[in-house]
Amino acid sequence: MVRSLDAFGGAGLIVTGHAADPYDPKAVRASTGSLLAVPVVRVRSHREVLDWVRRERTAGRPLMVVGTDEKGAADIAEVDLTGPVLLVIGNETAGLSAGWREGCDMMARIPIGGAASSLNAASAATVALYEAVRQRARRS
Repeated sequence: MVRSLDAFGGAGLIVTGHAADPYDPKAVRASTGSLLAVPVVRVRSHREVLDWVRRERTAGRPLMVVGTDEKGAADIAEVDLTGPVLLVIGNETAGLSAGWREGCDMMARIPIGGAASSLNAASAATVALYEAVRQRARRS
């Protein structure tokens, strides 16, 4: 996920709860140096992140929180990702927690075919980040 954030110009990675450790030696190696280029913050709970979102909005900075889910209300290509967006990607086993789902402004799905019912977290993040870059390039 860190490599994709770096490749597509993401501002940083926030890891919450019982997620994979971005500083695990295998994760560091897989990042091929991107871990040194993208800020990574680890917080205990989604509540801390959503409190930050509220503070940003109160300060007049627009920030949309978009979660991903295979049953999301809109196709990721139909969601406006041209402004400041916090993309929320769930874990590969259970997806997003109820707290994250409630905190999202929009749930987006990534349309897939074949036998797979979902993508892994890193793949989902890559698709969503690519879509944001694609939309922003079309707007320029």
